[in-house]
Amino acid sequence: MNMERYPIPQFIEAEGKIAFFISFRQFFYLVGAGIVCFMMYFILPPFLFWILAPVLIVVMVMLAFVSINGVPLLNIILGSVGFAMGNKNYTWKKKESPYPFKPIQRSHIKKIEEGPVLQAQRSQLRKMHTQLETKSK
Repeated sequence: MNMERYPIPQFIEAEGKIAFFISFRQFFYLVGAGIVCFMMYFILPPFLFWILAPVLIVVMVMLAFVSINGVPLLNIILGSVGFAMGNKNYTWKKKESPYPFKPIQRSHIKKIEEGPVLQAQRSQLRKMHTQLETKSK
């Protein structure tokens, strides 16, 4: 009795859609922005409402629909704020070398003395010429 095996998908992070392209999370961001704008309409003076309401709506639309590298914008903002406010521990450890390095023995450099260091040498051609002239070996 051999049963066929089917691959089971894992690590699925698809959000449930309410209508067409809007997920639950996006829907609640937009509804929350609408409720806050409705309350601001009755609480704030009109000139302040017309300044703050568009800003709030733009921010909420960005939070609802913008994602960077598949990560929602809210997670990026919360992560950066948590990093900026959190404690940081800077430690430095000297890494030990996996190989025991030996110091290089360098030859001692001698000091140049006064006077000519290089002496002129007679060339072999001149030496042979002299020997031929004198017919000696």
